[in-house]
Amino acid sequence: MDLVKDNVIFMDESNLNILPEATVVEAAKKMRDKKLGALIVSGGGQNLGIITETDLSRKVIAEELNPKETKVKFVMAKPIVTIETSSSMMSAFLKMGTHNIRHIAVTEDDMVMGILSIKDFVNYYTKKFGGK
Repeated sequence: MDLVKDNVIFMDESNLNILPEATVVEAAKKMRDKKLGALIVSGGGQNLGIITETDLSRKVIAEELNPKETKVKFVMAKPIVTIETSSSMMSAFLKMGTHNIRHIAVTEDDMVMGILSIKDFVNYYTKKFGGK
């Protein structure tokens, strides 16, 4: 239970990824529909970046960009900060703190398998220290 692999929801690429040419509206709708706070931006067989709810609010809304015209590739964060599935939850938590991020991509053999969010850590530590 203390390893990342025991606390991440593994996802297939269709649920986790978005193309760099997609609009911000498409990204926001996918996040809403899949109940995700972040998507991996990938194209050409590579992971190019990550787009999060924070990116939407700070880089699109606050800058008054048109979300129907703005492409994901212009507001994504890069490079993607990752942690291996075999790492401890504490290592992942500390790495997120070091990078001041709320989402970290979980990898296995350099392939993104899922995303851990700050909410996942709340759930993990609540279960670990809160009893039920």
